[in-house]
Amino acid sequence: MTVYDFDTMLAYSRGVRERTDLDTILALIDGCTDVSKTDTATDRAGVDYVATLRGGARVLIDAKARTPGCRRYWKHGPELALEVWSVLPDRDKRQAGKVGWTLSESSGVHYILFTFDPADTPAVFLYPFQLLRMAFRRNLKTWQKEYKVDKQNSGQWRSECVFVPESVVWDGIYQAMRQPSPFYKRAAD
Repeated sequence: MTVYDFDTMLAYSRGVRERTDLDTILALIDGCTDVSKTDTATDRAGVDYVATLRGGARVLIDAKARTPGCRRYWKHGPELALEVWSVLPDRDKRQAGKVGWTLSESSGVHYILFTFDPADTPAVFLYPFQLLRMAFRRNLKTWQKEYKVDKQNSGQWRSECVFVPESVVWDGIYQAMRQPSPFYKRAAD
């Protein structure tokens, strides 16, 4: 079980990553004229940045930054930490669990920005949240069997992530986008 401090992780994302995230988002989203960092309460609710497009649309982005050195664990290129439980259920403490951000059906975020320390990989990934959520839900049991599952301990609660190669996640999203229509039967049927 990995032990981490939420405030330390927040300071890392607000300091080191924030400086490059703003420019990264501006470069990735066509028509983006401004990117602003959200306040702490909004950040804790899952929206780190708001990108504004020329026409006025607002795009909500949740940033997921991996700490330096994560590359040493990769077997098949960059891995995305996909959260199953934000707070693991604890029967002993009679504590209900809280579903992880990747499975959340209440999140209004539009995109997830995955970033890494440049020494691990210069690649960044901007994923559409709802397609990522659907792909994760559909592949969860398989990915839990095939890839590393790790629990993190913040000292106050425990969470759980699955570390899935980015290429596998992208394939899952592609499959989630290409489902057969339930309204049409094949000619061979």
